[in-house]
Amino acid sequence: MGKEIKKGKKGSAAEYLTRSQAIRKMQVTLTDFRRLCILKGVFPREPKKKFKGSDKTYYHKKDVQYLLHDQLLDKFRSIKIHMKKYRKALHRGEKSTAKRLIHSKPTYTLHYILKERYPTFPDALRDLDDALTLCTLFASFPAHELSLIHI
Repeated sequence: MGKEIKKGKKGSAAEYLTRSQAIRKMQVTLTDFRRLCILKGVFPREPKKKFKGSDKTYYHKKDVQYLLHDQLLDKFRSIKIHMKKYRKALHRGEKSTAKRLIHSKPTYTLHYILKERYPTFPDALRDLDDALTLCTLFASFPAHELSLIHI
């Protein structure tokens, strides 16, 4: 007799992670995970069998691996570390250190994501109609104080 295979280690269950499992694996907060997913274009998927329950959000393992090796993840971490140093200096009363830290805050660029998503100019033009449609949709909304929409 062979070794008994544990539940969730093989088949379709092994190909998907829940959102909380993905966040734990990546060691980021929920907001950073959402931001990264939006910027990189990673969306939740519907597995054939929802092994953890039907109320969970599932991501493909390859998508999570793709996010793990992104340079934005490192930038988010460095910004978070920098802000911790800034808050620590501020609470200690070291105003000169805090001022120096706030001026040397790390930044990130998104140009490589644009090049990745739209390698050529015609590719970018094909997606432009989605943005224009969204702009016309927002322009057609009523600007009214009761509906809390301000244009």
